[in-house]
Amino acid sequence: MDDDALVLETIGGVLRADGADVTAVGSAETALALLSRTSFDLVILDVGLPGMSGFEALRQLRETSDLPVMILTSAGSLAERIAGFDLGADDYVLKPVEVQELRRRVRALLRRGRGMPLRPLDSLSGPSGLMLRLRSHEAVVNDTHLDLTPKEFAVLRLLLDRRGEVVSPDDLSRTVWGYETFGSRNFVEAHISRLRSKLAKHGAHDVITTIRGVGYIVR
Repeated sequence: MDDDALVLETIGGVLRADGADVTAVGSAETALALLSRTSFDLVILDVGLPGMSGFEALRQLRETSDLPVMILTSAGSLAERIAGFDLGADDYVLKPVEVQELRRRVRALLRRGRGMPLRPLDSLSGPSGLMLRLRSHEAVVNDTHLDLTPKEFAVLRLLLDRRGEVVSPDDLSRTVWGYETFGSRNFVEAHISRLRSKLAKHGAHDVITTIRGVGYIVR
């Protein structure tokens, strides 16, 4: 639960890519009503919500449930963090958080035994029917195979693994090639351009967005 639509969209996209069913709400009152009649495995909530605060929502939830709860908020003073844990939060994460860290914190909470785990990460999904099958090292768009080089696959995997997060050319160069190349922006842009062409041939347009001067993102 969060009153920021962009945060809801980003977190929802990340968790759905990992196989989760996500229900996003903008207020504590709506969330508590849903929790009273629907089964969930994990709650992620902000503190600064309109109307009832996230802290009050957590207090009420703990009267009836031991569901894992992650507080994800910009309210990061020591007093606020202590209050969150005292009210029963299982984790307290400050915004902004890296997508990879968020994924792993969610998985850690679910592994503690109170929630059902997400499916093993054997695939990554993207927009326009794009999917990477990690075990077989295949890329498909709506079940049509893409002919990617190993490096193109690795670039796409990193962007999907960090879906919703801008990845810089230097990060791509270090992760995929193991070093920062001289003129890495042009080097990486050439690979991104080829990837876009291959995706577009199969109807997957605008999968990779360039954030000028910063890097690339898959939303």
